[in-house]
Parts: sequence; C-alpha cells; structure tokens
Amino acid sequence: MLNKKLDYGLVLVESLKASNGAYLDAKKIAGEHSLPPSYMEKVAQELKQAGWLDSRRGLGGGYKLVKAEASAADVINFFERPFDVCPINRIVKK
Repeated sequence: MLNKKLDYGLVLVESLKASNGAYLDAKKIAGEHSLPPSYMEKVAQELKQAGWLDSRRGLGGGYKLVKAEASAADVINFFERPFDVCPINRIVKK
C-alpha cells in the first residue's frame, strides 16, 4: 500500500503544475480535495526542503512548483522506494 505522503504529494504537485507558476496555498489545495490541511502543509514543507517547491508568505503567497518538469513517476520515486511500488519487485523481495 502506498503511503499518504505520496497521495498528498501527487495532489499537491499536479495542482501546482496546473497553476502555471502561480503561488497556491497548500491548505486551500487540501480543502479543495477534502484532505486534512495540516498534513498537506507537512508534505509541502518536505517537497520544499528537497528543492521541488518555492514558497513565500503574505498575500498572494503559498507554494510554487520549481521542478516544473516533475512527473507522477518522479513524485512516486521521491516518496516511495521503487521496489515498494513495483509489484514484481515486491514479490521478489519476499
């Protein structure tokens, strides 16, 4: 089973990609997807520390995707080790 961080990360990254470089509030994105805002904020902070996001405070602030070429596969590889995602590798691992 994939972890929550991956799920939230995918929602966040895809929402930021759709914003065309605008800063968006992670808590607002969470609300639009009926997700807990505090956990979305933690995921955003983790992505920011890894260099995926930029942030700014104040009016019009939030997070912006720096790694614009990021794909769903990149997000999966960031939050999950590849052998945990691939069904073939999970079988071999056991």
